[in-house]
Amino acid sequence: MTINLPPAIIDTHLHIWDVQHLNYAWLSDVPAINRTFTISDYQRAIARVPVQAMVFVQCECEPEQYKREIDYVTQAAAIDPRIRGLVAWFPLEQPNIDTELQALQAYFLVRGVRRLEESPRSLYEQPQFIENVSKLATVGLSFDICLKAHQLPAAISLVEQCPDTAFMLDHLGKPNIAGKELANWQTHIRQLASHPHVFCKVSGLVTEANWKHWRLDELRPYFEFVVEQFGTDRLVFGGDWPVMTLAASYTTWLDSVLTLCADWTNDERDCLFRANAERFYRLTP
Repeated sequence: MTINLPPAIIDTHLHIWDVQHLNYAWLSDVPAINRTFTISDYQRAIARVPVQAMVFVQCECEPEQYKREIDYVTQAAAIDPRIRGLVAWFPLEQPNIDTELQALQAYFLVRGVRRLEESPRSLYEQPQFIENVSKLATVGLSFDICLKAHQLPAAISLVEQCPDTAFMLDHLGKPNIAGKELANWQTHIRQLASHPHVFCKVSGLVTEANWKHWRLDELRPYFEFVVEQFGTDRLVFGGDWPVMTLAASYTTWLDSVLTLCADWTNDERDCLFRANAERFYRLTP
């Protein structure tokens, strides 16, 4: 590391999976990571990085296996109790979810739900889905938004219709950094950030750039814009391991973020790397 590490880091975007235990169809398109990644593998990847806590984020296993994924991560948390939160898959597009939602709450690690926006037919714009996202607020759960930059208008509509639900935008809304597309993304991020119940996760940027030839200066305009729009009190750090290994090591990504916020105060860095995550995902030591 070329810059001093913050004393404590909460990694809000951890993936682990066992391809012998659960099915992940999407991995067949990404052979470099089409294998099992365990909590022990993650421990080796972060080495001496002072990760104080982690939030696991669902990994798109087969939908009917989502409870088995929660059980798998709960077992991993018994090995490494720094896993203090879990963002689960959940069938929010289905009617009559109240009983199943109560069952989800019974898992002590669950802090929220994530569903990827779909194409060509939007999931985020389905009335039943919107109604159920609103229900998350009544049971104290948040929603992680995950989509590509061109899909951001659907996210804007969703957050406008669910004013009581806390939202986390994953990966800065996946801007097309490799294609140098900025203006439309900025317009939509500005709209999304105008809603105070929306936070943004500084994660996933290197895999939206050219995997082999990305440069920090290419990431900077996107990072600086979300800082301008969300402020330092609604941004959180995420590793996106092991997906991010397609383009960088964990320490390279962390060093990049530290370089981008090198002129911040210690309090501002603590907000990004720890305090905001603790508040949003309701993590307790």
